[in-house]
Amino acid sequence: MTDVAATRTSIEKIRRQDLIEAAYQTFLEHGFTGMTVVRIGERAGMSHGIVNYYFKSKDELVSAVVRKANFLIMQDTARRLRAARSARQRVSAVIAGNFPPDLFTREIARAWVSYYAALGRRDDLDRMQRAVDARLASNLLHALVQLVSRDEARRIASYIAVLIDGYWLRHTKPGDTVDAARAIAAIESFVDSQLPA
Repeated sequence: MTDVAATRTSIEKIRRQDLIEAAYQTFLEHGFTGMTVVRIGERAGMSHGIVNYYFKSKDELVSAVVRKANFLIMQDTARRLRAARSARQRVSAVIAGNFPPDLFTREIARAWVSYYAALGRRDDLDRMQRAVDARLASNLLHALVQLVSRDEARRIASYIAVLIDGYWLRHTKPGDTVDAARAIAAIESFVDSQLPA
């Protein structure tokens, strides 16, 4: 690769990252319907034509926002896991890591539903979701097998994953009053009911 081509690739990568960050911040401020290419371009200091060049559709913008949220959740979970001192604390770290209070919002939950609706139609999203699911299962199983049999660990981990998804899905509804702390407490209660006294 020539120096010119390498520089162009580097600039394009930086520009794309800047646009993803701008899309994410625009989404947090204005919600899904207010996440327009004009607003994203203004926030990034670029024309809306450049936004359209990097993101061909609203689906692509939504997936970029979800990827960013997934990355932040992954970071938060990793931080909590480093602080955990027992297998049970590791389970709690994974659960709490999936409900950062600043990310567990109705707008992000709705973006997640839009993202899930695109699964099965886009290979890149399917791959990303398989990786997210595998990481969640691995983190949970690593801790749970120290507390129960492997079969029980798999069963409990599967239920925890369903509960996490369920609370995110319910959070899209206007009347839902369950915040991150209550969702975490409910899942923790389920885990306690499944573990030996």
